[in-house]
Amino acid sequence: MKKIIMVLLILLVLTGCTKKEEITMIVPFGGPEIAQLYLEASEYYQVDIIQGPDPLIAAFGSNTYDVIFAGSNLGAIMYNSQPEYILLASIVWGSTFLVSTSDIPDMASLEGKEIIAFGRNSTPDIILKYLLAEFDVNATITYVDSVASASAIFVADPTKIVLTSEPVLTNLKSAVSNVNILDFQVLYGQVSVSASYPQASVFIKADLSESKINQLVDDLKDSIDKVNNDREQTANLAVELNIGLSYDVVYNSIPNNNLLYVSAQDAKAALIEYFNLLAETNLQLIGGMLPDDNFYYGE
Repeated sequence: MKKIIMVLLILLVLTGCTKKEEITMIVPFGGPEIAQLYLEASEYYQVDIIQGPDPLIAAFGSNTYDVIFAGSNLGAIMYNSQPEYILLASIVWGSTFLVSTSDIPDMASLEGKEIIAFGRNSTPDIILKYLLAEFDVNATITYVDSVASASAIFVADPTKIVLTSEPVLTNLKSAVSNVNILDFQVLYGQVSVSASYPQASVFIKADLSESKINQLVDDLKDSIDKVNNDREQTANLAVELNIGLSYDVVYNSIPNNNLLYVSAQDAKAALIEYFNLLAETNLQLIGGMLPDDNFYYGE
């Protein structure tokens, strides 16, 4: 009888505990990395952190990773050319700002002003031009080659109005006193159906196993929840993992990273609105057409 009870207990333990699988991921430095920080610290995830879009484009083409974190529009571009990866969820809901020590309380205050921007036709630039048009503001945009160059201009002359994003924003606030910030996420919500724009998303192999998908969803939701609700632990973890950002930068940048896990189906309307906005600027920014329904994981 005791042996039977012991066997039953063992069976209950085995059936009640699902063994985690190893999942391979490629993730860009910045907000997306912070979102999955607790996965990066886990033995069940093999994570490659990269800079710039080229490694992500290569990853979509090579089909070697289970999961790719990337800009939502890059995922759409790659899907329209070779649909090996589909969108699981959107996780970064805009992280674009204007900064200046000059008074910039609203879009109207930009009338007739010069704005230093980076990345012509990148998402931050497109959102900037969209908001200028929607608020009927005329401003001059001067482009530089990178966010680093824009930041250097701001540090040299903080009265300039400069486009930036996190975690660079936090660094600028530590270097310059009395910085005024215009939050594009709030402004976007004022003139669009969606509260903000789904800037970065998570893409999975179209044939990824259901067990891996369920594991990823649970773990990523948990990671984002920990990032948002325990900034101290997250900043300490970032230092332990040596991600290249200081404790203070990680801790202070978390709120402005606007991290939120929204499934593909729940984010679909916002994604379509965002893709249409990009298409109005340049249809090639989404790969020549809107992705079809199969692009969005789930039913």
